[in-house]
Amino acid sequence: MNGKRTAIVLGGSALAALCTAGSALASDGGGGGDGVNSSIIIQPNPVAPGGTISVFDGGNCDYPSTGTVTFQTNSVPGIPAITIGPLKSMIGGTGQVPKNIAPGSYQVSLSCTSNNGKKQGPFNGTLVVAAGASTGVNPSGGAQTGDGASLTTPGGLAEGVALVATGGGVWFLLRRRAARSS
Repeated sequence: MNGKRTAIVLGGSALAALCTAGSALASDGGGGGDGVNSSIIIQPNPVAPGGTISVFDGGNCDYPSTGTVTFQTNSVPGIPAITIGPLKSMIGGTGQVPKNIAPGSYQVSLSCTSNNGKKQGPFNGTLVVAAGASTGVNPSGGAQTGDGASLTTPGGLAEGVALVATGGGVWFLLRRRAARSS
């Protein structure tokens, strides 16, 4: 009986490690549409011209702090700076991307100053402006169907299905083995 428990624990541990690694790879920097950048959070990302964005410090600034988010653009108009300040447990703010901004990637720089005068940053990320992307209007209320997960990225429903399938497979093999040894 101890051998069976060990096999289940080891199988479950290996699957958990695999799922965790997949989730870490999916959210590792780069601003690939998940709003996560090298050290700051930009949502939504990508955003459509004329859309509203929120930028957060990602926990890099001392709390509470105030600061500024700037965008490096080589076009006129540029993206206006965003003033940031304390929110629940992060530092952040919201701003508008001009309607006539050219689609492309824009470097974002966030700098903050804590209440005791300590300057921090700049912390950097990338904002992608793309035609047809989200305008940044956030829906109110919860989703009406599904669990909100995607089958195309690691995490959520895909990990749950993999976990259930692996558990079912381990259970089946252990039952077969027990039937043979009886």
